[in-house]
Amino acid sequence: MLDVDLYYVYWMAETITPLLGLDSETPLGQFMDLIITARITLKGFQSYEALAAALPRTTQAAADLLVAIDRSLPINPETDATPFRDLTQPISKYGIEDIKNDVISFSAALRGESQHSYILKVQDQRCLSSYSLMEKMEECFSREVWSVIGEDGKKEFGECGKCLALERYTSAGFHALRGVECVIRQLLNEYHALPSKRDWGSYVDAMKKVGIDSKVTSVIDNIRALERNPLMHPEDWLDVDESIGIFTISNTAISRLAGEIKKKQAAKAATP
Repeated sequence: MLDVDLYYVYWMAETITPLLGLDSETPLGQFMDLIITARITLKGFQSYEALAAALPRTTQAAADLLVAIDRSLPINPETDATPFRDLTQPISKYGIEDIKNDVISFSAALRGESQHSYILKVQDQRCLSSYSLMEKMEECFSREVWSVIGEDGKKEFGECGKCLALERYTSAGFHALRGVECVIRQLLNEYHALPSKRDWGSYVDAMKKVGIDSKVTSVIDNIRALERNPLMHPEDWLDVDESIGIFTISNTAISRLAGEIKKKQAAKAATP
């Protein structure tokens, strides 16, 4: 998935299309601003890695156009901007033709690739903003809780957010529950009580044995019985509300698990 600024494509077209108005009779100086602006745009396009990856044929056409411009407007390689030639002289007829042909080729490449590109505009999912889901999942948790969660759990919730934003609701449910499991295991590791059997029933039993608050074990057991186990069956698919429901209850579980992790870490720190 590529993050592309669509306005940049519009702006690029706005700066390059006027090159079709060049002629071989007008002094170069009158076109200088137009040409330099187009050249800066093309150089920027070449360095825009996401856009170049999305539009490879357009990228090559941009490189060809840049060569045509530089051929007609020699650039000092040390300054990358200062022309050597007399600005009172026009660009040659052949130079104008090269530039215009390459502008047309650039436009054709951009049109062709744009027609066959899949562009997704993600929407907010109920009260969850698309920005938070795609880029700032930590905003869906308190700072205190997010600071406690291990990197594996953060990764799972990051994937959960992206799946929610892209309306892959069943996948979002899986990642949310995987995130909860990561933090369950993180808590049990604090107690050196991680069971050899990797299932939620064993996790609940292990937490009860080491004295984890019943508010934590109860919510984990409810998620196990009502959400996780049914979701393991291939015929079970989630809709938007069911997926957000799993995310919400997972968020509650994470908050309680994080509180228990902090309590244990504080107890360890206080032990001489």
